[in-house]
Amino acid sequence: MRDAVPPPMTDKASIRSLAVDADIFGSPITIHPVLISDEADGATLVDAGYPGLFPRLRQAIERAGVPLHQLRRVILTHQDWDHTGTLPDLLAAGPGILVCAHRLEKPYIEGTLPDYKLTPEKIAARIAALPPEMRPGAAATFAALPHAPVGRTLEDGELLPWHGGLEIIHVPGHTPGNICLYLKSHRLLIAGDQLRVVDGALAGPAPEHTPDMPAALASLQKLAAYDIDTVLCYHGGPYGPDANSRIAALSAAVGCR
Repeated sequence: MRDAVPPPMTDKASIRSLAVDADIFGSPITIHPVLISDEADGATLVDAGYPGLFPRLRQAIERAGVPLHQLRRVILTHQDWDHTGTLPDLLAAGPGILVCAHRLEKPYIEGTLPDYKLTPEKIAARIAALPPEMRPGAAATFAALPHAPVGRTLEDGELLPWHGGLEIIHVPGHTPGNICLYLKSHRLLIAGDQLRVVDGALAGPAPEHTPDMPAALASLQKLAAYDIDTVLCYHGGPYGPDANSRIAALSAAVGCR
């Protein structure tokens, strides 16, 4: 695990793109949850990592200077298991933590609807593709995907009152209730999986993990209307400055199709 990226700062809030390393069925990966904190509102975590990553996530949060007891809420950009995996551990460690997600994601996160992407067929195919010695562990992981109660549902255009204002941008396609968070005072977008950094370049959502690419590409055009200097991606980390130009280019390429 590496140190947190130095945060953009204002008098009120600091924002840190964390870097948490994982080994997922033999494949190394780094994810980038985002930690926002200030004196008035405590700390907010955006996305929560894979199952089993709680010790590393907790260490990353505390290395960023935020004791876990100061974490007041978790905002989920969407339902995927690499974003929700440590929720039960977080809620056990901090019973007062509020979980927030778009209303369309709530039944999947709570487990009242089956996983949107991980159908039994896809799980079976993924397990079968692994080396034989890894299959029992993978089967156990997929058989016990975590769920947690969502205490606050979110809507497109809603301005959350914490940290100087967090605007919810509904960007469906990757999942039905996929969201980004926009911090106007920082000219900063927390993109979740709507944008990625690939080989140093900002890219759109991954087609292999996006069931409705037409909707996801339309959502990409929606982001071009915002004044964004820096993007924090869950996969790839920070991108900027002048992210506006790259988002405009991605949006224009979509419009030409």
